[in-house]
Amino acid sequence: MEILINELSLSGQFKDENEFLDSFDNILEIIKLIDKLSFILLKEYSFFQAKITTTLMLNDFLKLRTDRARKMKQFILKLSNNPPYWNETKKHNCSSNKYLLNNNDICNTSLAESCERDRTILSFAHSDFLNTDIEIQKDSNSIKIYNFIDKYHFLDYLLSTSQIEPLKYCQIKFKNSNLNFSLLDDIYGFNILNSSQQKEFINTFHSFSKMSWENIVSSDGLQYKRYKGNEFKQQIIYKFRVTQKYRCFGYRQDNEFFVLRFEIDHKISDNG
Repeated sequence: MEILINELSLSGQFKDENEFLDSFDNILEIIKLIDKLSFILLKEYSFFQAKITTTLMLNDFLKLRTDRARKMKQFILKLSNNPPYWNETKKHNCSSNKYLLNNNDICNTSLAESCERDRTILSFAHSDFLNTDIEIQKDSNSIKIYNFIDKYHFLDYLLSTSQIEPLKYCQIKFKNSNLNFSLLDDIYGFNILNSSQQKEFINTFHSFSKMSWENIVSSDGLQYKRYKGNEFKQQIIYKFRVTQKYRCFGYRQDNEFFVLRFEIDHKISDNG
């Protein structure tokens, strides 16, 4: 997938270096994820001349010597030393088409170019680009662009468009939560689920991950309890309810629940 950096989301809106760096932490998380998933990040020729504050451009951060700016420098250097620029293989044509955003001409920008690629952009925190959906008018047609502004919205988009496997999604989405998917058995994992069942399991994982252990144990909906069958040889195994019929099995270590397998036919649950 090709993702374009939205240079229009840098217009000098930050009051100082620190405010920008506070905001940049979120962008850095998305960029790390883009790199991890081997997607392509494209930029416009003038990207490094975009304004961060009223007086500082992106390039100016290379001259800053503060500790907070160091990770920003690494990001800029990586981008500057690692083309491509989409201008080199430009796909939108301003001589034959008009591209408008809120009635403003956006020709020769990443927003216009994204209309002719994968229709995905990455924006910095900016009042004009707060929504995940951006509607661009190309001549008489309306084109919806997906705007990545948050790591978790990004992950949800990838899952909804089948550009990330459900297991990889869960491993990233629920990292540092009370769920751990590092031991999930492929034979009894997402491979046994259809797309509707995958959504039901993931929806339950979302709810589980937001609950305290006190609430998990006392939840009538989850019915978290010890499994007494002998199908598992390791640890003390627990199970919880995903739906009336589906179950999830695993074990708890400290504050993490290590997911081992799913069940959709109730055969194992009937044994304990």
